[in-house]
Amino acid sequence: MSDRPAGAAWRSRLLSIGAALWLVSCGGGDGSGGSDAAVTFAFRLRGLPASEEFRVASTSAAFIAQARAQLALPEAQRQRFASGPIRAGNGGHNLQWSWHFADAALVDAAVELCDGRPSMVEASLDYWLDTVKSFCPWSSFVHAEVR
Repeated sequence: MSDRPAGAAWRSRLLSIGAALWLVSCGGGDGSGGSDAAVTFAFRLRGLPASEEFRVASTSAAFIAQARAQLALPEAQRQRFASGPIRAGNGGHNLQWSWHFADAALVDAAVELCDGRPSMVEASLDYWLDTVKSFCPWSSFVHAEVR
């Protein structure tokens, strides 16, 4: 038994549990909420050839969980699509494209301005990077986890 009063021991345990939960909720204390290793997902566009496939790499635990949840559904039920700001260069993962998502989300709706095909972004890259600044292909869906 401890010489501390029962209330002090209880408060000490509660504080320890609270600190542990805080660290877990913050992704280990780094504030990102994500893991160190990026996971890459392939996206396809309904009704278009596989040559329009693009890839999104993310360390966001939320994005990874949402993408994997979409993969657990039959393909026809995968309704969430990629949306987010894009940057120049393929990011080391986006196949033949000269652009990549800087920070993608899986969404149910987005403005029409950013809807399109990967080949449209490629063909007018400066316009997409400098004016539109984001990409949200409405017909895209999570096709596969590639690593």
